[in-house]
Amino acid sequence: MNRHVFDIHRLREAAARAADLLMRHGWRVWFWGDSIGLEGLLDAAEWLKEAKYEVFVYGMTKAWVARRHPPRALDYTAPGAAVLRLYERTSDGALLRAARDHAEYLAAFRQTDHGAYVRFEDPEFDLPAELPEHHFDAASGFATSSGGPCVFVDNMHFDGPFFAKLYQVTKARRYRDLAVSNILPSIQLLFDERYHMFHHFWSERLRAPNGVFWGRGQGWAMLGILHTLEHLPDDDPAVPRLLEVFQQHSLALAASQDPSGHWHTVITDPSSYMESSIAAFVVDGFSRGLRRGWLSNSNRPVVDRAFAALLQNVREDGQLDGVSYETYPSLHAEHYKMMPQGALVPWGQGPLLAAIRSYVALNRL
Repeated sequence: MNRHVFDIHRLREAAARAADLLMRHGWRVWFWGDSIGLEGLLDAAEWLKEAKYEVFVYGMTKAWVARRHPPRALDYTAPGAAVLRLYERTSDGALLRAARDHAEYLAAFRQTDHGAYVRFEDPEFDLPAELPEHHFDAASGFATSSGGPCVFVDNMHFDGPFFAKLYQVTKARRYRDLAVSNILPSIQLLFDERYHMFHHFWSERLRAPNGVFWGRGQGWAMLGILHTLEHLPDDDPAVPRLLEVFQQHSLALAASQDPSGHWHTVITDPSSYMESSIAAFVVDGFSRGLRRGWLSNSNRPVVDRAFAALLQNVREDGQLDGVSYETYPSLHAEHYKMMPQGALVPWGQGPLLAAIRSYVALNRL
């Protein structure tokens, strides 16, 4: 398709509606996916030149800075990279001090014998999605169980990019080393060298990955690698491996794209439904890779199809439709296929905003 058919004014209007809607989300401060939601709002603030989105993010992060001791259970999901972007824009030293403090908090977590940091010591498997009261009931179909310590693909986006960005800002070598020691062991445990896809998690108890190539998890991994790469020097010793995995993974994602432009929620299972947040992640990630010369131009049709499909799922009110609810871990592919769709969440709206901005930049619209 012709990638220049999109009306820039309509894209701006869609982005503004999506960002306005995201600000009304019931943020938990913090929860899985909050980080990419706030990064999407910062993208909207910069691209649309609309200060209210940055002011919103600034208010949320300043509130966290004030209450961060003692840390809460899910504070390892805090939007560290967004905090540093705000610091660069505001020169607010309190944000940089909080970021350094957060780095020490993350560095104190224990590691597996592979060196991967364990953020979640005892997750429950097969939990059904948490749904709003008006939503139909959706049980997982499996008995819940204690999963034991796990390394999750989501953390590839939370940790490596944050430490790499902190290194870029401060030039302190310790943060470069923490970035690499977070992301490379996660790749070792989660990246499948046969299929070039990422498993949702690795179980320390089973000493194996869960065996499910969860669609949105591919996005977490891809952006985690890309954002880490973007903040490291080109001659860093970790760059060749990160680029190798990104390019292998991109080839596998391109090959698994449905003719509709979307991807299945279990990437390798065509009987699973199409999930729209995956297209947003891919548009953002592939556009970044193309702009940096890390992907060949043969990937442009993949991006164009995904972007067209993505826009078709954006409702009039700005919500990205077709996004799955919280997807709790499981050893069963069927669990992922049962997750309901229709969530208004940061991991849908944030990637949508990032995708629009990245696609516009790629095509100079």
